[in-house]
Amino acid sequence: MISSVSVSLKKALVLLASAVIAVTIIVVALIFLRVFRVPLYQINLFGISYSPVHWMSWIGALYIAFITPALPIVKYKYPRHIPRMQNIHVIGNLVAVLLVSIHFAHQVTRSAINYPALGTGIALYATMILLAATGYALISGMGKKAFKQIHFLHPAFALTFYLVIIIHIIHGI
Repeated sequence: MISSVSVSLKKALVLLASAVIAVTIIVVALIFLRVFRVPLYQINLFGISYSPVHWMSWIGALYIAFITPALPIVKYKYPRHIPRMQNIHVIGNLVAVLLVSIHFAHQVTRSAINYPALGTGIALYATMILLAATGYALISGMGKKAFKQIHFLHPAFALTFYLVIIIHIIHGI
């Protein structure tokens, strides 16, 4: 009975993760097609003024940065909380990817006059997408079928994410 419950919960997690990924793809496509845009105005928080799209990326990146290492800590210190933490980790990080994707799509679709220097942003976004893709492959079971190195690649992309985000923030200062 317990294994059938855990299997159905895992299927529900994979289904919800797939839905968040589908929403992300649709929203990004709508931004690229210029059907949907977040209005450009400034929000001042903590004496820092950014557009809502930029604040979305900060929220998403900070969420990923703090929740990602929480799962291994829970695995070793509090193993009975793994299922709940895994749900928070997977769904929360995918929603964070959605927020960062909205920012990235807005950046790359800016007019030529206001086009940003994308250097570290492209590296950061690519790393984040690879991190999410390997995580999805692990949770869905596709990773075991595709290749055995997935258990190495996912944490490797997490470390790369941290290195690139630090460089991206320093580059933006």
